[in-house]
Amino acid sequence: MTLRIIAFKGSEITTLEQWSKTVRRSHWKPGRTAHSLADFIMNRSGAVRLAARISSVLSRQVVLEQGTPEYAARFGRYEGPARLDLGISGRTGRDESLFVGVEAKADEPFGSDTVCERWQKARETLKSNPRSKAAARVRELLSRYVGDDGEPCESRFAQVGYQLLTAAAGAVAVEADVSVLYVAVFRTLGYAEESGRRNRLDYDNFMRLSGGESLIQEDSGFLAHGLTLDEKRLVCIYEHLGPEG
Repeated sequence: MTLRIIAFKGSEITTLEQWSKTVRRSHWKPGRTAHSLADFIMNRSGAVRLAARISSVLSRQVVLEQGTPEYAARFGRYEGPARLDLGISGRTGRDESLFVGVEAKADEPFGSDTVCERWQKARETLKSNPRSKAAARVRELLSRYVGDDGEPCESRFAQVGYQLLTAAAGAVAVEADVSVLYVAVFRTLGYAEESGRRNRLDYDNFMRLSGGESLIQEDSGFLAHGLTLDEKRLVCIYEHLGPEG
């Protein structure tokens, strides 16, 4: 079955030009994340590659049925969903429902803020806007998904990229029997080695702090972990993809 790409408003996406309309124009450039992901899926059999990798980690066949760019995954009571670069629904060979949240990287880190920095900004926002829920959202994220009820800047997750934590929470919050977060790192001309090194360290740190269990051998060429967030299992895959996919 071919993966169908459907925009948030329901129209089918069959070209890069159509995909480009789902992201900010400033983010759409060859070599950068959004374009690299779209090209990978539309022109380089990316869905086949993803399905094969996920199948190998889960040890069962998977079928990817429908994907939506800039997928809004709501993980809490407050406004502001996690924006996954691509959200994919499908099924496994055991007839389980499957959700895959794809977070693509090429030239940027896991967001501009750490968890602590986002908390500090949210506290500043409260001074000018007492009705803001941003600070409450950070607290709920830590409490619900990683069981940390303390001060966010004193949390063991304080220095983790906030986007990595929200992406994981978003992927596991979507209703499905099997949840996967797939971090696709594109080594394009726009790939930044320093950002890549920082992202890998951030991922490794998050897995360690959340009790992630390695699911593969060290020399497999990619990383895969299983962890529990909000009492639900999440499989995380981290893989570098060259220009040829």
